[in-house]
Amino acid sequence: MVTGDPCARIRLELGAYLLGAIEPAQRALVNRHLRTCLACRAELSDLASLPSLLRRVPGDSVGQLLDNDPLHAVPAPPLSTLLRRVAGIRRRRRMLAITAAAAVTAAATARPPAAVAAAWAVTVHGTSPVTGAWAAVRYAGRPWGTELQVSVAGIAPGTRCRLLVIGTAGQKVAAGGWDLAASRQPAWYPASVPLRAASLRSFEIIAGRKILVTIPAR
Repeated sequence: MVTGDPCARIRLELGAYLLGAIEPAQRALVNRHLRTCLACRAELSDLASLPSLLRRVPGDSVGQLLDNDPLHAVPAPPLSTLLRRVAGIRRRRRMLAITAAAAVTAAATARPPAAVAAAWAVTVHGTSPVTGAWAAVRYAGRPWGTELQVSVAGIAPGTRCRLLVIGTAGQKVAAGGWDLAASRQPAWYPASVPLRAASLRSFEIIAGRKILVTIPAR
């Protein structure tokens, strides 16, 4: 059981939160915490590309890995609900570690990008006359929320950028972060949010506390 640091328990839940595999009561708890905790929002931002990486891992490979995981077995009665909860947390953490590692390996040996590219339902773009930044966001709904990719131009290479997604209820969710690479070819950076694509209102690309460009969703 995690005690003392309120962030420690929340961070155990961020992987499941991002993948949409979290219980409603726990999601409400995480949402409340994220509204006031910059550190945990940054942690969520760092995990934002996880769903798009996991999507590249063959399902049978993940299943085989989990079958060999001694933590994968669900405790049977008469163990208490508390013990099942602890086992579930440990199981999710191990699953995320295994599949993330498998995703990195799969990406290294994957087919050419065009062969595995996602089918993007919507692409939107915008320009800021104030900062001179241009950005495009393409996204598509997934069972766990929305997968996105972002491309940015007009910003100095090396700039640390973040993507905030604004929902129709006005909530802001950190969806991803990256250091802008120096490249002649447009780079697309992965991001994701546990929100339905239909509930997205707009996107903000920020650097520090400065909004570089705002793009309406469609």
